[in-house]
Amino acid sequence: MRKTGKRLGAFVMALSLVLAAACSSNTNSNEGTSSATTPAESGQTAGKETTDIKEEYTIKVLTQNNSQIKKSDETKIGKVIKEKFNIVFEYVQTPGNYADKLNLMLAGGDYPEIIGIQDNDTFDKYVRAGALLPLDEFVNETPDFASRYSKQIPLWKLSANDGKLYKWESNVPADFNNALEVNDIGIRIDALEQQGWPDLLSTDDYIAFLKKALADNPTTNGQKTLGMIVPFAEPWGMQGISDIMFEKGGRYSTAAGNLGVLWNQVDQKYEDRMKNEYVKENYQFFNKLYREGILDKDSFTDKLDQFNEKLNSGRALSSWYVVWALTTANHGLVEAGQPELQYINLPVRSMTQIERNEKRQIRVEDTRPFAIFAITKNAKHPDRIKELLAFSASEEGRVLLQSGIEGEEYTIENGKRVPTEAYKKAATDPDAGRNIGFGLFNFLGEVYTNAPDGVPYSMNLDQAFQDELVLTPEMKDAYSQLGWENSKDYFLKTGESAHTGVAGTISIDTTSELGALHQKIVDFRTKNAAKLIVTPKSDEEFEALYQATIQEYEKLKPETIVNEYNRLYQEKMAQLEQLK
Repeated sequence: MRKTGKRLGAFVMALSLVLAAACSSNTNSNEGTSSATTPAESGQTAGKETTDIKEEYTIKVLTQNNSQIKKSDETKIGKVIKEKFNIVFEYVQTPGNYADKLNLMLAGGDYPEIIGIQDNDTFDKYVRAGALLPLDEFVNETPDFASRYSKQIPLWKLSANDGKLYKWESNVPADFNNALEVNDIGIRIDALEQQGWPDLLSTDDYIAFLKKALADNPTTNGQKTLGMIVPFAEPWGMQGISDIMFEKGGRYSTAAGNLGVLWNQVDQKYEDRMKNEYVKENYQFFNKLYREGILDKDSFTDKLDQFNEKLNSGRALSSWYVVWALTTANHGLVEAGQPELQYINLPVRSMTQIERNEKRQIRVEDTRPFAIFAITKNAKHPDRIKELLAFSASEEGRVLLQSGIEGEEYTIENGKRVPTEAYKKAATDPDAGRNIGFGLFNFLGEVYTNAPDGVPYSMNLDQAFQDELVLTPEMKDAYSQLGWENSKDYFLKTGESAHTGVAGTISIDTTSELGALHQKIVDFRTKNAAKLIVTPKSDEEFEALYQATIQEYEKLKPETIVNEYNRLYQEKMAQLEQLK
């Protein structure tokens, strides 16, 4: 199909997602803001405090990104926030397993004033512990917030055991065309050219392609060439992406997260993850890559730092899933005088998915449990936080946080925002993006929708703009050689919008016996994934080991968890009608 015309522009991920918190000037933050008004002046009622001058309020924010920015007022956007609210955010690095860190803080009661949470289970623990402040009254007093998140608020309430609102999330609501997140396989351009621009899609296609590419390119810059690299050692590595082939087909989306069940988008029900046919095919794919010497054996111990080092050097012929890292790697390779070693993101499907040829269910998140934020009971001045949150939900706030300052990052032409050269520089220069503040305020709730002028609040979400800024001449040529009209062409033509809805809000009580069982089946899948990838020496051995593994797995009675998820889904669908 791609020869006849045809998550993800890494720029979106690099500048807009939580990962982009590592994303200019030092001009005066007052410029371009003379018409700005405070929430109170614009009719907002954000909290009980007034907008009178208050003492400086410093709030610590946890981050796992080395952004080089220590305090928010080092950025242009942060200076505007300080001027309006006298609030400064201090970024605190938190290396290691983030979920474990949050659990430890909860046990000690020493969590920050605004907390970021990356999964519903941890959120559930914080709610049940009484650590979070409810926001129901705030919503009633803040029409901009209530309007902007009208679809999300009932869903967010469903995540709490008492039906109250304790959180907001970043990167929602989202528009399909603005948030086409497709994280498949990064492929080196020179290898594609060497083999005549093959039409890669199936797992068999990739195995044959990469096997020949390794033979043709045994070394890169004097080092051994690597076939495929994966950061399996990340907490979400083996658990989340070793079996994520299920999202490439036409039945499932990732609405259920990285736990024990999958969400069948077509049949609107939960199914067991470990026993899913596409999950099995993903393990088979990696096993064949391992047997052929294509899968980098260090993938099982590599985290993102090691993964990025290999990608940035051009040593890897391909990379699995983490395609948002391609932009940085490509620009570095161009600067190093090796443009031929750049990468592009290409789709992959299992052999069964190829046979079925169904429309891919591309997740459009109504909720984003990977980017949960809440005000904790440790907040010194919760009303001041709410006042800023209300501003962030307004038109003025959204444009400031995601487009910058008028006259500096954008101009108005024919009633529409148009990015300036400064904004374009921020797209490819991490230091410029950081200095403006892009990506550093995601905890105030970024949205992936269009503003009233028809332009996305984050102007980089426009597909034409993404390709203009992100695609190098070599990348553009590669997509053209494959018959693609743009970098998303194939995915737009073969995929359809899959809204997460209620499915993205459901979790089992982590303090219950079922919660403990759920964790056991997740741990079982994670621990056995590496064994299924590494141990079998043939297809027959893989099948035998897989069947033996499933027999052990079934002793845990995983259907108990699947049934509970489906029961909760029906229950919450009924609750949702009452909350609307």
